[in-house]
Amino acid sequence: MEPDQARELLRRRIDAYSDELCDQAMRMLDQLTALRESVDQTETRPAVDAALVAFVAACRKVAFDHAFFGSLPGPRPQSRLIAAQDQAAVDAVVDGLDSLQQLFNRHAEFQEWVDATNNAREYRAAATYVQHARVTLT
Repeated sequence: MEPDQARELLRRRIDAYSDELCDQAMRMLDQLTALRESVDQTETRPAVDAALVAFVAACRKVAFDHAFFGSLPGPRPQSRLIAAQDQAAVDAVVDGLDSLQQLFNRHAEFQEWVDATNNAREYRAAATYVQHARVTLT
C-alpha cells in the first residue's frame, strides 16, 4: 500500500469518527513523506523508505483496515545508515515517532481495559510498526 492510500484510510476514519489518533498518524505520515523528499537519495533514502513502509502498516492498523486485520509485525528491523547532513531532520521525525508509539500503546492499554479484544491488538501492532519505522531511522 502506498502512503496516499494509507492517508485516504486515515482521512475516512477522521471524517467518520473525528479520530484524533488517526489525525496524528496522518500528520506523521506527512512528515515522513516530506522527509523522504528532502534527504540524500543514496545514503538516507533507503532508511526513510523502509520506515515509511512500516509506518504505512501502522496507519492501516490504526485506521482498522479490514484487509490488513490480523497481520502482525515481523522481527524488529536493524537500523539503517543515515547521512550526516540528514541526521537532524531524521532525529526530529524519530522524536515524533517515539511520541506516537507511546500514544498508540496508551490507546492499546485503554482498549484492553474497555474491550480486551481486537482493537487493542490492532493498536499494539500499530505501535510495533511505528517502532519499526523509528528503529529503522536510528
